[in-house]
Amino acid sequence: MIDWLHIHRFRVARILLGLFLAMWLNGVVFRHAHRLTDGRLIVHAHPYWPFGKGPILPNSHTAQEILLLDLAGHLPIVVSAFFAFLFLLRSYHQAVFRFADRTYHTVSSFYCFSHRGPPIVW
Repeated sequence: MIDWLHIHRFRVARILLGLFLAMWLNGVVFRHAHRLTDGRLIVHAHPYWPFGKGPILPNSHTAQEILLLDLAGHLPIVVSAFFAFLFLLRSYHQAVFRFADRTYHTVSSFYCFSHRGPPIVW
């Protein structure tokens, strides 16, 4: 018999898959660019009605909206880099000696590094 937790997880997985596909479709269909007055080019995606045919559309956003959309577009990269940095900083505790009355531990930072250089391509 399938338990309730398994059914709930399957339902949540389908909702997250649908959300991912909707975000992917939004990024493909509604991606457009705006040029700011200082020359910066902001590329983002959200549902809109296209006003022009060119790759850079007329700007109907305020400067704050454009910068917020640009930040939201780069947020997954920043969050991923933050968690990768936290992963590298964590310490790995390993039991080395085990005696009858106590266990001794060693602490090794950056335990995922093998101290091997990258391969060289000529």
